[in-house]
Amino acid sequence: MTRLNKLTMLLSMIAGIAVSGAAQAQDAMLTVVNSVNGTEVVLSEEDVIALAQATVNTENEFVDAMTAFEGPLGRDVLALVGAEGGTVVLTAVNDYAVEVPYEDFMNYDVVFAMSADGERFSRRDKGPIWVVYPMSDHSELQDPVYNARLIWQLVKVEVK
Repeated sequence: MTRLNKLTMLLSMIAGIAVSGAAQAQDAMLTVVNSVNGTEVVLSEEDVIALAQATVNTENEFVDAMTAFEGPLGRDVLALVGAEGGTVVLTAVNDYAVEVPYEDFMNYDVVFAMSADGERFSRRDKGPIWVVYPMSDHSELQDPVYNARLIWQLVKVEVK
């Protein structure tokens, strides 16, 4: 193989990686970062669906009745980056962010809901992911502090 052919092959491989990386970024549904240990995981919709799914039946101020929210548990998503404590910053597509104590995810079945009553969320309607607490199961969660943590259009989770 000539030097020119090797160079052409190398450039093709690099270009392929760049295209793959760009395609992967386009497919990203949720980025999970652990700033403490430097771990980052980018999840596509398929990756999120492949996680163990949970159902939380609850009411909150944004729904009219008891609703079944389905998606992975927040604690399972945090485990992907080795989270063990601290503060979790949840960020929406419009850069709205809220800080949540790590303990919330350990103490409650907080779900990163992708659907409600079997209907997938659209981006126009709280999607792709809505963080939902099991408010009906715990009287202490029926507080405005927790309502502020019901962030929708979630795109990034960062452990600090």
